[in-house]
Amino acid sequence: MTQVAYGQKGYLGSSMSVRAAEAYEQGEMPISRWTKTAIIHAVKDYCFDFDLAYDPDIEKKTKAELAKEFLEYKSWHHSSRTAREVEFFGLNEDAVCRSFEQMSEEQIIERDRQMADERAALEARLQFMQSREKEFEKKFECNPSSVLAYEAIHPEMCERFISRRKNTEMIKYRLPTEAVKAGMKEEQVCPVAHASQSRVAYFHVFMQGTGKKRHWENVDFEVLAEKFTAAKKTSLSSKSKRCVAMANTLDGFSKGLSSRSETMR
Repeated sequence: MTQVAYGQKGYLGSSMSVRAAEAYEQGEMPISRWTKTAIIHAVKDYCFDFDLAYDPDIEKKTKAELAKEFLEYKSWHHSSRTAREVEFFGLNEDAVCRSFEQMSEEQIIERDRQMADERAALEARLQFMQSREKEFEKKFECNPSSVLAYEAIHPEMCERFISRRKNTEMIKYRLPTEAVKAGMKEEQVCPVAHASQSRVAYFHVFMQGTGKKRHWENVDFEVLAEKFTAAKKTSLSSKSKRCVAMANTLDGFSKGLSSRSETMR
């Protein structure tokens, strides 16, 4: 079977023809690429562009039902390294026009007003989120995704130690489960001097939940302040223990030298 060479004329790279790429840009795709969500979005966009009264009841249908009703064969193009002929499908505009009525002028005005209100609410929400995150950085002197914040929120995942090689205080921490699943090394280290800005993958003080349920959520700064204070106390306590241990080691070393000196005398 003949394979497409990289950069071959009429191809982008070695997996898609130029015309196939153009078809994608025009909203055409192989039937396997058309998800239920993609079909619904295509119908919604067409209804908006041509002032048709979209009916959300179609969202109760299965992907197969939606594809049969609103998609049609458009063209075929070469795809993959073996130049396989693939059929492309796109929105059946006549079917959409038959399924939805033309909006009245009043309906169009009301739709535009609702969209304007939604945009304004979204912008206000984004501004609030940004202001809270900036307020967090100012109050706690670190980034919401930083190692320092991670240490305060998840002390059970972090541990401070002194690097013997450079005599530098470090934070050793374990990444969130999502980061490990993504293929990242679970155990990480960061110098305390950089912990306020070094970011932890898949962690953010204001982000709650995982996967598709992950969302931004406001947090209580008073509760956070208590966690940062507790983390600081733990850090100072462990530092004091290290200093005591180091002093005992030096004291033992000093006594050893003294005893040797007396023996030599």
